[in-house]
Amino acid sequence: MIDFKSPKLSDYEKFAPFFFDEGELSCEMNFISIYVWKRVYENKFYLDDKTLIFRSIDEEGNYMFSLPYGDLKYGMNLIFDYCKEKEIAPNLWTSKGKRLDLFRELYGSFEFIPQRDNFDYIYNRKDLAELAGKKYHSKRNHISAFSKKYNWTYEPLTNENMEDFLAFSDKWYEDRMVEEDEGLKAEKKALGEILNSNIGINYKGAMIKVEDKVVAITLGSPINSFTFDIHYEKADKDFATAYTVINREFALRELSHYKYINREDDLGIEGLRKAKLSYKPEIILEKYSLIYKGEELS
Repeated sequence: MIDFKSPKLSDYEKFAPFFFDEGELSCEMNFISIYVWKRVYENKFYLDDKTLIFRSIDEEGNYMFSLPYGDLKYGMNLIFDYCKEKEIAPNLWTSKGKRLDLFRELYGSFEFIPQRDNFDYIYNRKDLAELAGKKYHSKRNHISAFSKKYNWTYEPLTNENMEDFLAFSDKWYEDRMVEEDEGLKAEKKALGEILNSNIGINYKGAMIKVEDKVVAITLGSPINSFTFDIHYEKADKDFATAYTVINREFALRELSHYKYINREDDLGIEGLRKAKLSYKPEIILEKYSLIYKGEELS
């Protein structure tokens, strides 16, 4: 039976050949996304030279498996064998893309249940960088008002300003942390581990400063050669418009050779959904739970 292990930072290069896929746009095609949420969803993985499979826990405490990366049919056979041994259902999670298209051709006996709160918002990089036209009028006004009120500067994340970046991050999380918020705790811990590591993870970050005070930060990493994933975007509550500023400046200054920017999901939070829709996504990437409805595995 296959053995699932908890992902470590040192697994970054092992996962890369399976993740960097030009046919997929989901944030789940990204090491940082998997690593950040491993503590919340108990993400564990199986890897060999043919496939990469993740096993997670859903809200009811049941196992859910990623649609296998790499050799889909080989990976599904491993999942079926594992579930037969464990006497559990081979339920899956995935996003719209070429792996799901192939899965539809090969397998029946699964009910496709859309997970709207997990849909990714994907934007044209040029739209976020330029904010042109009537549909972005209010965004341009926000930036104009911020620029009139504050003497702000933009800094890409480097080793020299890493301490400022992490200090702001720590303060942001401390101001919002509550005992039960496992998501925030997982984010904070993972960000610190990633930025303090020397693994060579391919990420970019930036910050906005007002009079040398950090008021906003962002950090992301590539999904493939034309899609960049934003993992973190945080702003001081007293400088809320800085979200709009760092969003534009990061897209403009750092991401010029990407076509798309994936800003991930809205977690079902009404205000966050409204904010993400206000930037006019090019694609709202559907995600599904694939619930097994076939005969018992025996």
